[in-house]
Amino acid sequence: MADELAPTSSLGAGIVQIRLPMAGNPLRYVNGYLVEDDDGYTLIDCGWKADDVFAALHAGLAEHGVALGDVRRLAITHFHFDHYGSAGTLLDAGVPELLMHARDWETAREHGTDPVAADAAADAWLARNGFHVAASSDENPQHHRYDLVRPTRFVQHGERIGRLRALWTPGHAPGHLCLLDTVSGQLFSGDHVLDPITPHVGSWREGRGDVLGAYVASLRAVAACGASGVLPAHGEPFPDLGRRVAELLAHEAAREAQVLAALAAAPASAADVARMLPWRRRGDRFTQLAPAHQEFAVAETLAHLEHLRARGIVACDAQAEPIRYTALAAAQRV
Repeated sequence: MADELAPTSSLGAGIVQIRLPMAGNPLRYVNGYLVEDDDGYTLIDCGWKADDVFAALHAGLAEHGVALGDVRRLAITHFHFDHYGSAGTLLDAGVPELLMHARDWETAREHGTDPVAADAAADAWLARNGFHVAASSDENPQHHRYDLVRPTRFVQHGERIGRLRALWTPGHAPGHLCLLDTVSGQLFSGDHVLDPITPHVGSWREGRGDVLGAYVASLRAVAACGASGVLPAHGEPFPDLGRRVAELLAHEAAREAQVLAALAAAPASAADVARMLPWRRRGDRFTQLAPAHQEFAVAETLAHLEHLRARGIVACDAQAEPIRYTALAAAQRV
């Protein structure tokens, strides 16, 4: 928990921000948002499965005179464990409804049914793209931070959840949802729009298509939703959605230029390109990243390369070992 911030904040219009701890993670906390509605309360996101998270949620509710039994539904922006992890605990404790997008339930089920196989598939895909994940005897700790629990309702784009309207915003996750509050006019943005950090958009499996293209398209769409402010899953609320979307789009364009510059000399694998790029806002070299962060860096680079390929700007030799990308001259582009 950030020492300088209170555990909760009342944001007006029947909205409470509850900062749920992420012990050992540099993000420090994830926001759960409690939204008052005609039939009770909606909780948006719930932190990962841990005793300190459940205790912080109970304390946050109690601070505002709300019991867990008053929470009518849990709406999940996306399946990642820091947003979905405590869902099973909350349903066991009596919360009657769990809502998420069907695409993210499919992904959660893929990961949760056989996590070892899911990790192996991601590692094999990175290896085909030139990055070999170091073998580890330790099980991925993320697998202990959630229970696989089926939603009671799948939410589609445009659907109403009480006072909230769901917006399907794929990119960071295939079934990511933002929720537009029709009362306050604010957008619960999950991990789709964050400030000042940039959401991770990566290609972690073969055949998943242009995930960065989906993210860019849904960024533009959400910028047009008319929200008066942003309530993100990480960090603090901020007022100007259009400004932040413009910054994120500019970041993606600048990153694309760096990727193309890395391909200028010769064809290269995604891992080779990632090794040529600066990372983090301070411009670290690839070798300065921790091994897990190197995996994310290669997956992000792959997303950029596949977005360029989808637009006919680069070509891909999928038969090469590792897979290689080539920048096309203007005359070759379709």
